[in-house]
Amino acid sequence: MYLLRFAPFKVASLLALISISLSSQGSEGGVSSTADSRPNILLIVADDVGYSDIGAFGSEISTPNIDALAAQGILLTQFHVSPNCGPTRGSLMTGVDPHRAGMGGNHGANAKNQDGQPGYEGYLRRDVVTIAQLLRDADYHTFMTGKWHLGSKQNAPKSRGFERSFALLNGAASHYADQGAIIPGSKTRYVRDDMAVSTLPDDFYSSKYYTDELASYIDAVDDGKPFFAYLSFTAPHNPLHAPKEYIDKYRGRFDGGWDKLAQSRLARLQAIGLPVETIEPQPRPSWIKAWSELTPEQQAARARDMEIYAAMIDYLDASVGRLIKHLKDTGKYTNTLIVFMSDNGPSRTSILDYLSMGGDAAEFFKQYDNSIANKGYTGSSTDIGPGWAYAAATPLRLFKGYVTQGGIQVPAVIKPPGELKDPGSRSNRLIHVMDLMPTFLQLAGATYPENYEGQPIVPLLGESFAPLLESQATLPSSERGIGWAAYGMYAYRQGDWKVINLPEPYGNSKWQLYNLASDPGELHDLAADYPDRTASMAAAWEEYAKANGVIEPSHATFYAKPVTDKKF
Repeated sequence: MYLLRFAPFKVASLLALISISLSSQGSEGGVSSTADSRPNILLIVADDVGYSDIGAFGSEISTPNIDALAAQGILLTQFHVSPNCGPTRGSLMTGVDPHRAGMGGNHGANAKNQDGQPGYEGYLRRDVVTIAQLLRDADYHTFMTGKWHLGSKQNAPKSRGFERSFALLNGAASHYADQGAIIPGSKTRYVRDDMAVSTLPDDFYSSKYYTDELASYIDAVDDGKPFFAYLSFTAPHNPLHAPKEYIDKYRGRFDGGWDKLAQSRLARLQAIGLPVETIEPQPRPSWIKAWSELTPEQQAARARDMEIYAAMIDYLDASVGRLIKHLKDTGKYTNTLIVFMSDNGPSRTSILDYLSMGGDAAEFFKQYDNSIANKGYTGSSTDIGPGWAYAAATPLRLFKGYVTQGGIQVPAVIKPPGELKDPGSRSNRLIHVMDLMPTFLQLAGATYPENYEGQPIVPLLGESFAPLLESQATLPSSERGIGWAAYGMYAYRQGDWKVINLPEPYGNSKWQLYNLASDPGELHDLAADYPDRTASMAAAWEEYAKANGVIEPSHATFYAKPVTDKKF
């Protein structure tokens, strides 16, 4: 059997700590009297939330429930993912590099020489095993609602270990019952377990429905077995949709524009010590228009988009709060490990990008009523675009789709089971999304196998960070190397050092070197000062690429394409 890392840490010690903590609790918020004291696990993933979009990370958006989890648990200030949703979810579910899982890139955005090649299948390969499969085999109930984005119906959650599921197979769709697609040629596909869902309730709204459905799955079992529940929101991914009362709450709040918002968020981050007080402002990329360059009509339309985006995050947080209250009311909260994270940085993708393609795309978007009066409601399809994405990633560089910190460093919170001696602490240890698999397995007392269902599987790459949950046990700084590859952009990190290679205008098409401890915004390229380190880390990226089957695209694609004119 494959042994989990951090062997000196004993699973039994944490389980004993949990049991002692639970036994000291009263009936309110405690656990039912069962023989199985292993923790429940609730994994909550937001879609396209930027580093500073959550209150605990300096946002003006109201997120009291996620903030409360941070106050009771640990703020993970160095949590890393892939720059896009599919690759992140591939690593999340399997504990391996996304290329080894078959999710090296989002389907439809790869270069022709990558399409269909090993590592770029666009669905979970059969030589990887999921968290749900291993926890199900360890006698956990396994539930999932929301965005899947890891393959078609033949590779849906039901076939990958989830006992009950209601899943959107697509990467995104309308948040309302109309099931509107976001791009031409896409068909919205929902499944309940292994059955296609053709219609949704008239009052369907994604965040509410996913939450209520997951709660019903948890309520339906009462046999003493713990559960693994995966709540995968599609908010705030475009199209931007939110209930009117939540949009109205933010009316006028963003009239000052994205440049002003980036400044105010940086000030709040510095006030709470995230990440370092001396951090410099992140300059707005030259290919994004200044707010002052927009006409008054454009400013009004764009301010409305940010109001809807904020409303979606606010409503997502309220949904998290309802689920937490439900767990408390049913006596399941205290013995539940809760993780909240985003799948990548905020999205710069704009309808303008689709319209610039002309043809089918231009015709497709003519169907929507994107007047200010209708934005956010049924029949609209809008986005935040690169201007607001720049502000939402503050203080980090760029956003979703890029291997810079703004694309791969996201807000994350973990609330351990039981009680911490020092709640509300922060951990600046480098953690990658693939570390969730070994952490969950360790807490569940489960192991990662060398073979599954008679076939060899990819070895586990993630590292368990379970020791963090044992009274904030100190872990040594991680010096392991982690690589990224997306659309012809590359990065490699080891300790505080990181090299990146981006085409113009995003970079200089050469390897750049940054020390993230002193320069988390990647503002000062040190490649000329440390040529040997730059060369050795670039060589380490080559080894990473070879080991994980990275195929360099024949040309820069999607996010890496040059900008032809200013976008807003």
